[in-house]
Amino acid sequence: MDAEIALIDGTVLTLSSDRPDAEALSARAGRIATVGSTDEVLDDVGPETTVVDLDGRAALPGFIDTHLHVPMGGARMGHVDCRSPPNESIADVQDRIRERAAETPDGEWIVCSGYNLGLVWEAEGRHIDRWDLDEAAPDNPVQVNSVGGHTGSIYNSAALDRAGIDRDTPDPEPPATIERDADGRPSGLVSEEAELPLHESIPDETREDRRANVERAIDRLLEWGVTTAHDAKTTPEDLRIYQDLDREGDLPLRLGTMIQGDAGEDLGAEGVDLLGRLADAGVRTGFGSDRLFVVGVKYFVDGAFTGRTAAMRDPYEGEPVAEDSPQYDGVLHVDPEYFAERVERAAEAGLRVCVHGQGDLAIDHILDAYEAALDPDEDHRFRIEHAGLTRPEHLERMADLGVCVSSSISFLGADVSRNWVYWGDERIDWTYAVASLQDHGIPTAGNGDWPVATGDPRVALRTAVTRETVTGEVVGPDQRVSVEDALRLYGPDAAYLGGNEDEKGSLEPGKLADVTVLSDDPRAISPADLTDLDVEYTIVDGEVVYDAERGHTY
Repeated sequence: MDAEIALIDGTVLTLSSDRPDAEALSARAGRIATVGSTDEVLDDVGPETTVVDLDGRAALPGFIDTHLHVPMGGARMGHVDCRSPPNESIADVQDRIRERAAETPDGEWIVCSGYNLGLVWEAEGRHIDRWDLDEAAPDNPVQVNSVGGHTGSIYNSAALDRAGIDRDTPDPEPPATIERDADGRPSGLVSEEAELPLHESIPDETREDRRANVERAIDRLLEWGVTTAHDAKTTPEDLRIYQDLDREGDLPLRLGTMIQGDAGEDLGAEGVDLLGRLADAGVRTGFGSDRLFVVGVKYFVDGAFTGRTAAMRDPYEGEPVAEDSPQYDGVLHVDPEYFAERVERAAEAGLRVCVHGQGDLAIDHILDAYEAALDPDEDHRFRIEHAGLTRPEHLERMADLGVCVSSSISFLGADVSRNWVYWGDERIDWTYAVASLQDHGIPTAGNGDWPVATGDPRVALRTAVTRETVTGEVVGPDQRVSVEDALRLYGPDAAYLGGNEDEKGSLEPGKLADVTVLSDDPRAISPADLTDLDVEYTIVDGEVVYDAERGHTY
């Protein structure tokens, strides 16, 4: 049988130890047929074969991102951009909001994303507040989301009025906050439980809106060369949308789902035990197809470094706060005993746990729960998502337990990275410690937790190799890895975290024909230039689904 597609005259980085380099490959029936020389691959070419002349460009296994948020990523593509850069002042953010307000009917919400609560504007020495937002959009309620997603949002007066939050509103129980000015007036920042009335006042997305966000996000992922994405916190409604897209033939990449384990014990009787329902229904990790499958169940143990809510053994450095503040040493969002019970239940049900853990105290509790429930001789592949601060003693335990890590290495190379000053020089050496994780044989993949940071794998690759932040500083240089080891974060090791390394992650005959074509060999350029590589083609199942010249082709 002739091949359906052939890539010739290029550099093929297989990421396979059997044959690391080649110059061509072919695929038929969605699987790789031949990897070798151009002459060998041309033997597979027939009159109906699509032949792509790589002309020296590099083909490598399709990028696998093991932690992102698909619907949220698509939604935030339509929000006002409050990131820094490109914004360099409060006035810059105001201008963007003012522009959106000019085209938004009075009374309708304006939602902004990407604001960094770990960054104080250099010119003003403060954060944006409700009165700044009032100037930009006096006739619309405004929400400015923080980049970390765990530290609350900033609202204008119209928004606070809708939620009934004013000077007389009692201060909430920590870690929830309503920040106030010197006169006791709410200044705009509201977090945790105190923010729920504001969330409730924002109109819910329709199912059509959420599906449109999913489709928009998928298109962006294909532009980044991502062929498999692990959606980190899949709701039942999201799962229905993914199934509809798959059934209708409109799911051009592969989606692994981390289904939210429950609606949170803090909701009491209103909480929903989704883990129990999945277990009772017999749903296990791996359920589904090679296009849409269950990775596991998702839990949160702590917050984020942004806003200083990741749970730490020792206090944060930098700006001093009161010892009873949630920003003193972070917050545990789940009781450790409750989480341990959830881990045991999931292990019994054959469902992998994928748990958000950032601070070193949070990782202590995660490993305690894993150690109590797991047999290290079993192939469980329970995961820690982000794994922000892993101390040397953590690494030994993780290796012994067979724990996997999805590292948010992009955080250091994106705008989130400015928060590293809060945990100081000593701890930064163990932050997103990719080199040490790999040295200990801990299966480690990369992610940007998009839209918290960018979902572009090229940023993660550059950051893993250079450890350079968005401000040009190099932090934790001992954790730098080679380009080849960085590529494993989105190739074979990422496939391992999904439990499908036999199907993807390297370019070998018989594996799924998922390929990303870059404008140059990433090994042949300066590491600082990795983000300058262009994604020329994204190929899934042997079909070109993104072409830089023609756009999306599915």
